Amino acid sequence: MIALSQRTRDAVIAAALGIASFVLLVIRYWVPPGKIFDEVYFARAAEEYLQRRYIYENTHPPVTKLLITLSVILFGGLQHGDTAYGWRFLNVVAGAVAVVLCFVLAKRILRSTLFAAYAAVLFGLDGMHYVQSRIATPEGFVVCFSIFTLYAFCRYWDAVAGAAAAAVDKRSWLRHALEFLAALAIGALVAFVRFRTETLPARIVLLVVISASLYAAYRIWRDRPIGAGWLITFAFSGALLVASKWYGVMAYGVAAAVVAYGAIRSWIARRASPFPIDIFAAAVVGSIGIVYALAYIPHFIGLRDLQTLPPRPYTVSDIVTMQVNAFLYHEHLRATHPYASSWWTWPLELRPLLYSAQYGNVNGVPTAAMIYSMPNPLLLWPGLISVPLVGVLAFIRRDRGYALIVLAYLLQWLPWMFSPRIAFLYHFYVNIPLIAICNTVMMQVILATLGRSDPKAAKAIVAGYLVLVALAFIYFFPILSSVTISQTAWLQRLWLPSWHG
Repeated sequence: MIALSQRTRDAVIAAALGIASFVLLVIRYWVPPGKIFDEVYFARAAEEYLQRRYIYENTHPPVTKLLITLSVILFGGLQHGDTAYGWRFLNVVAGAVAVVLCFVLAKRILRSTLFAAYAAVLFGLDGMHYVQSRIATPEGFVVCFSIFTLYAFCRYWDAVAGAAAAAVDKRSWLRHALEFLAALAIGALVAFVRFRTETLPARIVLLVVISASLYAAYRIWRDRPIGAGWLITFAFSGALLVASKWYGVMAYGVAAAVVAYGAIRSWIARRASPFPIDIFAAAVVGSIGIVYALAYIPHFIGLRDLQTLPPRPYTVSDIVTMQVNAFLYHEHLRATHPYASSWWTWPLELRPLLYSAQYGNVNGVPTAAMIYSMPNPLLLWPGLISVPLVGVLAFIRRDRGYALIVLAYLLQWLPWMFSPRIAFLYHFYVNIPLIAICNTVMMQVILATLGRSDPKAAKAIVAGYLVLVALAFIYFFPILSSVTISQTAWLQRLWLPSWHG
């Protein structure tokens, strides 16, 4: 037999997980065939892009709408791809990729191929992951970018933490200040001379983005800071996340908290910060600006405001104004929705979302074909224990990976308490892979502790939990996938009173 290296085995397992997930997700992904829930905005945006018309949904950044447009193009464009097959296909792909990324992140955190696969399988058997990967809305892409952003930052943090602490070099501060002033001067020249017809806010945005991009590029090229490749990867992955939905900025908040903590500890110890804060900040700002500029290319080329008018090229001022208007829209939105829910209810799964409902009658028996976006309760509810457990272990073991997972969980959830607009359970979707990893840590702890006295019982618990999660997924599958069942069977699956309409 040919002995495979650990890296090769991991690649084979990751590929197998991705393929299995894709097969699960792709079956009947076109059902129902019409637009459901927010597909009326995001699938519609694909039609508008391809017709070079004004994009009606302009309260969210464009990256995910462009990906849905690409999905339609893959199936033949407006003539053949403007169907459920076209709108949803790349979401299915993103859902499978997200499972692979969960495996990769879990392997980094858990340091075990077996348990990384365990965590990825848990995530793949989640109901919300299944549903959100089969609907043409942003959340499937958002989770994909979110997991990869956390992984990239984890790799960057590991690289930086592994380097020897350097002494403070005050002379370098002056050099870096002069380099920043030079970048600022070039940015000002471009923003206020080349773009002198733009509004003042637009020119300030250009100044900031151009200066940050130049400064980050020059410093990374000249100084080759430790982990530069992962820093760049993190910055651009995070930019794609933010340019998909604004709440993706919470992932930057996780990184900012870690960087700030490292800087404070270094200041107390009178050592240089392990994180080059100026490069880090400039890379983040510059990457966001670059990704946004690329994402709005269709607008810069030109879109029709009305069907009868020729396409009008947008200016930078137009794009900046769009962001301000979008912020004001969310700030002042006071709409209601029967399936809206408060942030504190999400870990308890008190209000799943009903996306589609079709009622019928077969031989006198009332039937229903439903799609609920709801986490697997046997995955979600144990997270009430496993997430705090991982937080405690992070403190006891001084484990960066554990700390990152718990910090990401909290900072991707708790800021929603300050949101002025209505929110939904799917805003918690970014935390589902993190809960899967935390639940897996809990299984590792059980195996390590109980396994010393009763290894058979420990293995039975670990394997049994995975089986229970799988059985729960199978049980709820009909109301995740629009399978026609009796209304009695449908109502039996609504475990809590708050799950009812």
